[in-house]
Amino acid sequence: MISTLIILLSDTDPATVEVAWEALSRVISSVPKELLPSYIKLVRDAVSTSRDKERRKRKGGPVLIPGFCLPRALQPVIPIFLQGLISGSAELREQAALGLGELIEVTSEQALKPFVIPITGPLIRIIGDRFPWQVKNAILSTLSIIIQKGGMALKPFLPQLQTTFIKCLQDNTRTVRSSAAFALGKLSAISNRVDPLVGDLLSGLQADDVGIREAILRALEGVIRNAGKNVSGAVQTRIYNQLKDMIYDNDDHIRSSSAGILGFVSQYLEDGQISEVLKELTDSASASSWTTKHGSVLAISSILRHKPSIVYASPLFTVVVNSLRSTLKDEKFPVRESSTRSLGRLLLHQIQSDPANTTAHSETLASLVTAMQDDSSEVRRRALSAVKAAAKVNPAAIIIHVSLFGPVLAECIKDGSATVRFAAERCALYTFQLTKGAENVQAAQKYISGLDARRLSKLPEHSDDSEDGEDDLVTG
Repeated sequence: MISTLIILLSDTDPATVEVAWEALSRVISSVPKELLPSYIKLVRDAVSTSRDKERRKRKGGPVLIPGFCLPRALQPVIPIFLQGLISGSAELREQAALGLGELIEVTSEQALKPFVIPITGPLIRIIGDRFPWQVKNAILSTLSIIIQKGGMALKPFLPQLQTTFIKCLQDNTRTVRSSAAFALGKLSAISNRVDPLVGDLLSGLQADDVGIREAILRALEGVIRNAGKNVSGAVQTRIYNQLKDMIYDNDDHIRSSSAGILGFVSQYLEDGQISEVLKELTDSASASSWTTKHGSVLAISSILRHKPSIVYASPLFTVVVNSLRSTLKDEKFPVRESSTRSLGRLLLHQIQSDPANTTAHSETLASLVTAMQDDSSEVRRRALSAVKAAAKVNPAAIIIHVSLFGPVLAECIKDGSATVRFAAERCALYTFQLTKGAENVQAAQKYISGLDARRLSKLPEHSDDSEDGEDDLVTG
């Protein structure tokens, strides 16, 4: 009965949904309290079926179950999960926490409001106890969903949640630390006082454990991304001062996260500080240690992602570009790959902000064409994705340089690596504008075979968005 009634909550007839909800409420209220947790798996499975039924009805957008958008929506099923969370075995508590998260996802924000506090309180209490990491991780995952969905209704719990997440950043299990970092980033978006939180995270970076430092950096990255504009100038400068040496760390994760944050913070720094940053980064790009070179190029790449105009307008612009061209020849492929990504971001900015400057475009494009012939398939793929991203934004600015990239692109379509071939095909689709008419397919045949041109012209334009799109340039 419970299973059938929950599935009926996504019925197409609103009257049926209402009576199914009423019936569900009566059936569950007849179950003795101590037996409620035994229905957790059954309810989770039924919610999943109901959600799938709803998903098939709509094309895109959030999937909400109509019965859980009614007033008092979650009232019938919440006791099952809360009872399991409070009194069940460790495994049952994990299932209860995950089930709550799944329920919240299919509930409307309006219908969720009355339940935010009754759900959040027990979750915070349980995560503070000595339970296995799986329980903690399930709770953190559900708390992240509540933060996204419940928003300001969580205000009473902000200090407790912040303390809980910071404590979980020190956990022995990497998965728990990662989930806590993610949740803390989401929480900062609804927090009024971000400076003290950033201060606590920066102090935590003194930890000896690399895993903990990595988790703190990931949390800091989330906080800066979600609430960077609320961080004061003094604290932004403190972030810069503390992270400018960490971008050269021997650990890959710490180097990468520090560079990412430094790039984000750069948009809030004074002009003098920016010049200081760019000077130091270009000097470090010619260091003997590959990790120092890698860290400096990663930081340049991040600045070009978040605030390319400050690099473009800087007196050091030519020095930065020469530095990237130089590291494009480095013996270590991670350095070459980061240089390629940086040049891709630069090209994207150039064709958007300075579309008439074809000389500058061709110079940057020439460097990317060099990268398209690199020994590393990862560098070749990155270069192809960069050219494709530019062509998606301004195809006319790219196609005028077809004689520069056309022959190399044709070679990449026959590459031995499947990922490179895939990237090359998508690059050809956008650079030659193959979906925009037979004359473009005809023109492309000067470089690629007629068979390939016709095959690619039939591809859906957005087929790559979720796989290997231009997100290479706008993320990471």
